[in-house]
Amino acid sequence: MTIYYLCPEIKTPVGGIRVIYQHVDLLNRNGIPAYVVHKNKGFRVDWFENTTPIVYCRDTLLDRYLAKFKRRSDPNRAIELAISGGNSSVIGTEDILVVPEMYGPDLAAAYGRGIKKIILNQNCYMTFDGYSFIKDRLISPYRSPDILATLVNSFDGEDYLHHAFPNMPLYRFRLSIDPQRFPFQAQKKKQLCFSRIKNQRDAMQVINILKFRGTLDDFEIVPFINLPQSEVARIYQESLLFLSFGYPEGFGLPAAEAMASGCVVIGFHGGGGREFFKPEFSYPIEQGDIVGFAKTVESVIKAYHADPQSILEKGQLAAEFIRENYSPELEEQEIISAWRSILETFKPS
Repeated sequence: MTIYYLCPEIKTPVGGIRVIYQHVDLLNRNGIPAYVVHKNKGFRVDWFENTTPIVYCRDTLLDRYLAKFKRRSDPNRAIELAISGGNSSVIGTEDILVVPEMYGPDLAAAYGRGIKKIILNQNCYMTFDGYSFIKDRLISPYRSPDILATLVNSFDGEDYLHHAFPNMPLYRFRLSIDPQRFPFQAQKKKQLCFSRIKNQRDAMQVINILKFRGTLDDFEIVPFINLPQSEVARIYQESLLFLSFGYPEGFGLPAAEAMASGCVVIGFHGGGGREFFKPEFSYPIEQGDIVGFAKTVESVIKAYHADPQSILEKGQLAAEFIRENYSPELEEQEIISAWRSILETFKPS
C-alpha cells in the first residue's frame, strides 16, 4: 500500500503545493510510503528546497490500449493509473490517491475509478467550484463511495465542510510555520510589505489612500510576488507591518509566516485565518472594508511614531503565538494521527 498525492504543476510559489510536498515527506519519515504525483515527467517544484519522492503519470499508446481493453472486458473493473518513477508501475486498489479539492465535482470519477481516495481540501471556499445551480444535480466526490475521508487545514474549513457534508469523515490537520525558515527578528525598518498574488484591487486602494494622505512619507512599501521563500522571509524579517489582502481562503499562510517573523499584521483574515488573527497582537479588518483598513494602518503608524515599543511588542506576541500553536512538531503529530486513523479503516479491494 502506497499513498499518492496528486499535485498541480505550478512553478510560482503556492502555499498549498508546499503542503502537499510536506505531507509526503512526513509520511515517509514515519514509515508510510508516499509520493507526489505530477503529470509531466521531470517536473519538480523548485521555489523551495526539497528531495520529495515523485512519480509521474504515464500515458503511452500501450497504456491507453491496455486500459481500454480492461474496461471493455470488465466494465466494473477499477481503473488503475499508470505511473513511472516509483516502486510500482500503477496506482491501484491497494493504494490511496489524495486529490486536491480544486479538481471539482468529478474528481472521484476522473482519477482512477474504483481506487480509494482522500480529498485534500486546503480552501473550503473552492469546494463548489465547477458545480451547478440545477437543484437535482447532486454529483459530488464528497458523496462518492471511492472517497474515504477529507483532510482540511483550518477550523473554518472544518466547520464549512462538516455543515455541507455532515456524513463525510473529516480530519483537520494543523499547518506549521518553520521557525528556521521564518525566524523572529525584533529589529524592524519603517517598512510595510504585502503579497501581490491576491486581491490587487483592494491593495491598490488601501496603499493609495495612505499615500495621498501622507501616511507613508517615511515608510518603505514592499509589494512582492513570485519570490523564493528565502527572499520573502528576509522581507518579513525587515518589515514592521504586513498587510493582508487575502480574500476567502482556507488558512492564509503569508499572514502566519509574517507573524512568525515579528510583523504586526493588519487586514483581512479570509475566514481561514480567523483562528490566528488575534486582536491582542494583530488588527483584523472586515472583508472589503477599504476605508477601515486604511484608517487602521494610519492609526498603527501614528502609534508607532508615538511609542515604537508598544507596536514592536505586538509583533513579538504574534511570533510567540505562531511558534507555540503552529510548530512543525504539532503539524507532524496531527497529520500522522489522521493518516493512521484513515489506514485503520482502509480495506483494499
